[in-house]
Amino acid sequence: MISLLLSLAFADTTVYAPMTNRLETTIGHYFIDKDFHSRKKDMLVVNFIDCEEEQLPRECAMVKGYWFLDVVEFEDDEQYQINIFLYDENSRIVSQSIINKRYVIEKIPQKTTIKGTKVQGGTIAPTKTEIEKPPLLVKKKPEITAKEIEQAVIKLLINIKEFEK
Repeated sequence: MISLLLSLAFADTTVYAPMTNRLETTIGHYFIDKDFHSRKKDMLVVNFIDCEEEQLPRECAMVKGYWFLDVVEFEDDEQYQINIFLYDENSRIVSQSIINKRYVIEKIPQKTTIKGTKVQGGTIAPTKTEIEKPPLLVKKKPEITAKEIEQAVIKLLINIKEFEK
């Protein structure tokens, strides 16, 4: 059933997937590499189209009648989010997928150990002194894994909405 809906949605479809930065390139490659595409002969994914310099990539794709794969990053104090949108040739969203991760606070312990020796009554004995400070808190940017990108692209392809031509 899903194959039928996808074949209807992608009949003679060209998707423009710009790869202007590392994130777009990674998502574009996952989009191209899915098994879905190897079985789907009437869908073409391109990463370069001849556009006028002042024209935005999405506008250029719409003028040429292509679908457009758009990747948008959002970052604030609490979270990091990647939104992936697939637009049809009329600039309507036909599918979207989101990867959302929260920042992680990592506690780094600050313990200092001082080792030494002391002489007591003619014997040498080792000593150990520990100085402990409050842990250092470091806010780490969440890492988006390859598996999460792959799952988002699969979700993007599965969730394509039917549209009227």
